[in-house]
Amino acid sequence: MLKILSKVLGFYTMTHAIFSPSSSDRWFECPASAYLNYSAEYTVNIAAATGTLIHEMCEMLLKGRLKDITLEEYWLGKVVDIEDFQIEVTEDMVKCAETYVEYIFKRKEELNATMVIEEKVYMDEISDKCFGTADCILIAEDRICVIDLKSGKWPVEAVKNKQLKIYAIGAFLRYGDQNADITIEMTIVQPRLKNAIKTHEISSPNLMHWADTDLKQATDACDEENPQRAAGDHCRFCAAKADCDEYKSKLGDKYG
Repeated sequence: MLKILSKVLGFYTMTHAIFSPSSSDRWFECPASAYLNYSAEYTVNIAAATGTLIHEMCEMLLKGRLKDITLEEYWLGKVVDIEDFQIEVTEDMVKCAETYVEYIFKRKEELNATMVIEEKVYMDEISDKCFGTADCILIAEDRICVIDLKSGKWPVEAVKNKQLKIYAIGAFLRYGDQNADITIEMTIVQPRLKNAIKTHEISSPNLMHWADTDLKQATDACDEENPQRAAGDHCRFCAAKADCDEYKSKLGDKYG
């Protein structure tokens, strides 16, 4: 059944990736979760909606849409309808956006780089069901930077970050020289933490080796006729856990 679904959904008719970079920690561990979550009813919580709003604020700054007015003057105190929530813009949200944007402009100037914002990246060489939108890509002469904003307080690391690696693969395939050995710089900007900037570097050959091995094996496993189910901490935000016997038998009702 899953194979049939994958064929019907092909040819980029998907608005969201089946193998979503943001949930890669889950489908790497539990291949069955990829299709199960893709077909589940879409829900969003207030934290995710707030993150979307902060990203919109960042985009206004990065694209120079504010003229003769600061981000705080424009946004602070506004109540915005987003998803199913009404969210009031706070000073903390404004500072979060400003910190992220300041880092990008600083790095762009240091590298004399070209900046690309909210760019959808693909990796058809690995799987046409694996794609996503990178918050920011900086393209320099011998370096590509992938910068991701995290607006929450749960610490996210840049090292061994599968989501960042997948974005970086898509960025390199689109903007990099496939025959060159360049540095791929992957950065998490998480302004609400004391250690707000975290960066990890990898060479493009090593990144593409990971793509051809670990990532390809993971997407292939998801595409099997009866993909494996595996329970663990990655089940926390899985939309299918309520109907998953593997989850119930291994973890009971740990994550509600």
